[in-house]
Amino acid sequence: EYDHREPFYWGNLTWPELKEAAVRNAVVIQPIGAMEQHGAHLPVNTDNFIVSQICHRAGQRAEEEVRVLPVIPYAFNAHHMDFPGVIAIQWQTVIAWLVDVATSVAHHGFDRMILISGHGVNPPYLAVAANEVNVRTGALCAALLWTAVVDDIPSILSSPTPGGTGHACELETAAMLALDPHRVQQGKIVDDVGFQQGTFLQVELRSGTGVHLGEHWWSSFSQAGVAGMASMGTAEKGERLIESAAVSY
Repeated sequence: EYDHREPFYWGNLTWPELKEAAVRNAVVIQPIGAMEQHGAHLPVNTDNFIVSQICHRAGQRAEEEVRVLPVIPYAFNAHHMDFPGVIAIQWQTVIAWLVDVATSVAHHGFDRMILISGHGVNPPYLAVAANEVNVRTGALCAALLWTAVVDDIPSILSSPTPGGTGHACELETAAMLALDPHRVQQGKIVDDVGFQQGTFLQVELRSGTGVHLGEHWWSSFSQAGVAGMASMGTAEKGERLIESAAVSY
């Protein structure tokens, strides 16, 4: 947010301006990502970058209706710690952080909030935090993975399901190609569908419900740190995904 002066960013405003936004019943958006490996072709801040850019677009489209908080850059992702660069936060810390932020927002008179994740394992923790905020404050706090609000994902993505869009995959590679192709090292893209998909235990992002893989060490099924068909990601697909998500807010 520090590269932008737009008034929809919470931190850019004065306290009287935020008080006025609360009176107007603006929706407060809290993005949360993760710091973790995304194959050899994407940076470790991929989840943060994608969800931040979606919120930025949403703010540009609804400048008076939303206020966007700084992205929370870390998450519960201990199962990725077998790759260098991962920063893992305990699940209870993630929930407590989100609850503290959201109850602070509610204290200032905002009663509509969205917790939006760029990291596929976050949704269960976001759901707990949102419910806690609703009970404690009476504010309406929703929680979701960004893919949940993309209209008609099957018409955009073409990799097999489940398994084609698990991590650093067609979906995330496409999004990054659309948002900033210089962040994608295309010569290092590999496909990996080594995770054995089950009926209830799956690595699949396009469902919108997140990734449900327990705590398998990623290197146990992918030496590259990829789950899915990264080579099928294109900038055109990514633009359709990002634009659909941003418009939904």
